[in-house]
Formats: sequence, structure tokens, C-alpha cells
Amino acid sequence: MRRLAAVGVGLVSILGFGSAAGAADLAVKAPVAAKQFSWTGCFIGVHAGGDFSYDKIRSSGDFSSAGFIGGGQIGCDYQFASAWVIGVEGRAAWSSLTSKTPGTATFNPVFGGVVVPLTVPTQFTVSNDFLASATARLGYSFAGNWLAYGRGGVAWTREKADIVLTPPLLGVPVDPKGTMTRTGWTAGVGLDWAFASHWSANFAYDYYDFGANDFVLTNSIPPVTVSGSLKDRVHTVTAGVNYRF
Repeated sequence: MRRLAAVGVGLVSILGFGSAAGAADLAVKAPVAAKQFSWTGCFIGVHAGGDFSYDKIRSSGDFSSAGFIGGGQIGCDYQFASAWVIGVEGRAAWSSLTSKTPGTATFNPVFGGVVVPLTVPTQFTVSNDFLASATARLGYSFAGNWLAYGRGGVAWTREKADIVLTPPLLGVPVDPKGTMTRTGWTAGVGLDWAFASHWSANFAYDYYDFGANDFVLTNSIPPVTVSGSLKDRVHTVTAGVNYRF
């Protein structure tokens, strides 16, 4: 009996230890890997921020200004090779960007059959009230829900320009005006953060270059025409949000 009791106690001890070990094993759980966000799909959203111009006309040096930009974007992405993302995006925005600079204009009146060039001071103003782009981009996804990318493509802007001056012999100021749509190129970098299953935030810097273009500004009454060349460059820094579907 004593031997059987000892055996019984031993079995209880073994079974008790085994149960405790099993409970300990059940309490240990393997870490759950973070779910990888898929960037494949299309999106639509809005953005806002600041824009900065660097311009130059023939009669003055470089001049610049800062303004506000706000608009929308639409595009599509495709994720491949695990973490790489290619995509396309179209943007369109209104801008408050307006630059002003003093300069000069030369007139060539004829006195007694002789052309006598006369130079008068001017105030030149140009605004970029519309900015749009169509770009392709290549990015890399990391940390589960972040995407860093670079992009480039074609860009458009609408320039509204005027120049205030007082022509010789006229004696009164005039303000010839003109509106031009320019085509150029753009390049930039950005960072997207997917903070929900269908939503992402974006932060971007973009550079726009519209080259040097001739312009013609006119005043109807009295009739005055002024021509020149404008080099137009714009930088933008924006933040936005996209709905992804």
C-alpha cells in the first residue's frame, strides 16, 4: 500500500507538472507580423500648400514671390516585386502667385526723320493663377504603410502679365496686358502614408520649369504694344489626402 501510494503521488506530481508546462506553452504566442499595405489601385484627393516663383525678364534681373496653392489630384498605382510601386498622377490647382519687378522699356520715336530711342521706367507684373501637371512616378514601399517616390512629367501654367509705363510724348500711364498658357516640365519627390484601409496622406515637393518665352502685351486705347521675354520657374511644397479605391 505504501508503495502504491508513493507511485500515486509520483503520478500526480508528473501529471501536475505536465499540466503546468502545457499551460505555460499555451500562454506563449508567436508575434503577429504587421500587415503590408497594398498600393495597387486608384485614388482621388486634394492638396494645399505654398508656391514660390523665380522669374526673369530681359529688362531686369531675377525676381521672385511666394503664394498659396490649392487643388486636386487623381491617379493610379501598381505595386510589383513586393515593394516597388509605379504610377501616374494628374494634378490641377489654383495659385495666388504674383511677382512684380521694376524695369525699363525702349521706344523708338522718329524726330525729323531720325529714330531717337527713348527708355522709360516700367512696373512689370506676372501671376501664375493656374498650375497643372501629368506625371509618372516610381516609388518604394517600406515599414508596412509608407511610400517614398520620385516623379516627373509635363506641366502647364497660365501666365497673366501686365506692364505699367508712361510712353514718351503721350504723357499718361498705360497698362498693356496679356494672358498666355505655357507648357513645360516638372520633377519632384514625395512621401505617402497609408493611415487607414482606404485613406493616405501625402507630402510633396515639385519643381516646374516653363523655359523662356516671348510675350506681347497690348493696350487698346491709346494703342500701345510691348514685347519681351519671360523665364518662368515655380517651386511648390504641398500636403494632401487621398481616398484610395
